[in-house]
Amino acid sequence: MPGTMYPIYRRWLTNRSAVSSPLLIRMFCVYDSVANTGTVSAVITNTSAASVSGNAHFAVTENKIPYSWYGLTTVEHVCRDMLPSGSGEAVTIPAGDSVTKTQNFTINASWNENNIYIASFVQGSTHEIYQAGQIGIMAKPDMDYYGVTFTELSGNNNEVAQPGEDIRMYVSAKNNGAGVYTGGASVSITDPYVLVTSSNPQTVAIGAGDVDTVLIFDFSIAGNCPVPYTAQFLMNFGTPGDTNTTRFMIVNRTGFADDMESGVNGWTTAGYNINWHQTTYKSHSATHSWYSGVESNHQYTILNDASLITPYFVVTPDSSLKFWHQHATEIDYDYMYSEIDNNRGWWQILGIYNGSQSAWTQVSYPLAAFGGQTVRLRFRFISDQSVNGEGWYVDDVMVPLTGIEEGTGQTRPVSLRISPNPFRNQTDIQLQITDNSEKNTSLNIYDVSGRLVKSFALRTAPYALRWDGTDLGGVPVPAGVYFVKLAAGETSVTEKILRLK
Repeated sequence: MPGTMYPIYRRWLTNRSAVSSPLLIRMFCVYDSVANTGTVSAVITNTSAASVSGNAHFAVTENKIPYSWYGLTTVEHVCRDMLPSGSGEAVTIPAGDSVTKTQNFTINASWNENNIYIASFVQGSTHEIYQAGQIGIMAKPDMDYYGVTFTELSGNNNEVAQPGEDIRMYVSAKNNGAGVYTGGASVSITDPYVLVTSSNPQTVAIGAGDVDTVLIFDFSIAGNCPVPYTAQFLMNFGTPGDTNTTRFMIVNRTGFADDMESGVNGWTTAGYNINWHQTTYKSHSATHSWYSGVESNHQYTILNDASLITPYFVVTPDSSLKFWHQHATEIDYDYMYSEIDNNRGWWQILGIYNGSQSAWTQVSYPLAAFGGQTVRLRFRFISDQSVNGEGWYVDDVMVPLTGIEEGTGQTRPVSLRISPNPFRNQTDIQLQITDNSEKNTSLNIYDVSGRLVKSFALRTAPYALRWDGTDLGGVPVPAGVYFVKLAAGETSVTEKILRLK
């Protein structure tokens, strides 16, 4: 049925995941794809100070089953079998000890063995699950596009792809499968204005759940390319079925802003029981806002899963999303989400809202992690099968607009150039400062949580620094995303940087 209980389940899961587990589970699997039989084992270790008893279960599940259901084209995590049965097998693990449970299994010929995973979990007498693990029987990687960073090989170095420029693109991907991905990515495009001039697949070893740069390629943009213009690259990760089509916008203006006073302005809606519409009943500024509710009685309906979606646009590295909203919903049951999509194939949550907020309130989310990428925003409203309220109003959405004069670029008092980016061992940071703020200049590096990782002393221009990937104590930082912030006087610029394994 329309609507979803996901917000409630998500809250329960979040609360439960904050409770430490007494167990660790490591899984091993041997599978004969000719006989369609195999053996799966779970090594269950008790890390607590007390004995743990329960039932050990194995669940054979299948993903990506083609099926049309309420807008879905596949269904996921379908339980095909329970081993040894639905009741499981009694197990007691002494404190600090381990036990191993093993089961034989057979895969039905009608199932897709490439999408079969076996989950193992230990469940207590009150049905509480202490711990779980999962393994794919085929140890097959499943690669998905994760994001890009790019540099201008020729152009005005304003961090925006424009007509007449040559671009070097760094493509990262995530392994959502069970095996290790070792490379082989490629890119193709058929476009009158965009030409790929070189492609360099990276030699990598990406384990399950990990992200790394898989491809570096160069392309040129024709000088007569119209703007804004959307090119679509086909990313092929070199394994069967692992292809993604990604949008990349060529623009002379970045960001997005709408005060809801000039019509629909490119917004679209999707989902079920969609009540999103523009209203004059309430607004933060002027006369209009977007409203998820029914105009006749100013109440939302039950079983909503309704999304309001912006057009695609380009994010500048140092920008943030800001918008005003107010809402009245059934607390702990009906939820609202602000989300962002950068072509990964799934929406990433920026904010979650619930209950009542009677005054117009502005919220803000940094978008530095999406700098230079083509994105869109979504405001998603979800309600369950009973009890409703007034709904959700959204107004004055803004990701700062930056106008760029064609052919001349954007003038900034401070700028950064980082190369290589992504990097493994070291990267060079070049700073340019065009005003008189040198006495108040600082350069710091932060991790994704905002924690200061590295600070550089800046003395005299020209500034050329090298970061060896260590923190303030000289310890190498983990692979991942970091932010380099240059501040000079009252101006600043932030660049995203990716350290590889």
